[in-house]
Amino acid sequence: MRWVLAPVWGPLTKEVKFPVTNGEAPHGSIVAFKVEEKDGKTVLSPAWVSRDLIIPAPPVVANGVVFALSSGENVRQANENQGGLFSSQQRAERSVHATLYALDAETGKELYSSGDSITSFTHFASMAVANGRVYFGTYDNTLYSFGFPIEH
Repeated sequence: MRWVLAPVWGPLTKEVKFPVTNGEAPHGSIVAFKVEEKDGKTVLSPAWVSRDLIIPAPPVVANGVVFALSSGENVRQANENQGGLFSSQQRAERSVHATLYALDAETGKELYSSGDSITSFTHFASMAVANGRVYFGTYDNTLYSFGFPIEH
């Protein structure tokens, strides 16, 4: 079976229904679609929605596990209270730490969370997977490396 996974910033539209959800996701999520053939046409069928993620990065898949990165970044530009725009420093101050999740590829169920071990947020980060490790950098210029078992 083939899948399409995508990050979504903010809540999902009410028009698309997913058969499996993993709680409310008002800040963002990873959505999974099955690539199927119906009536001679290729279609994307909604499969699952991940847990709530703050401005998620594009996911990566290794060994049947979806790695999802909740960036923690505050991307709000407009400062409605004072008018104008937030400075990059103000946005950084309003951000929270990133969190890496390992999700079951079939259901989106959380298998692992890095919890509070990451100390900064990510800014348009992407993950790389190599040799049983997931790599990404954070806003404070720290390179993180999380290991996972390699199946032989």
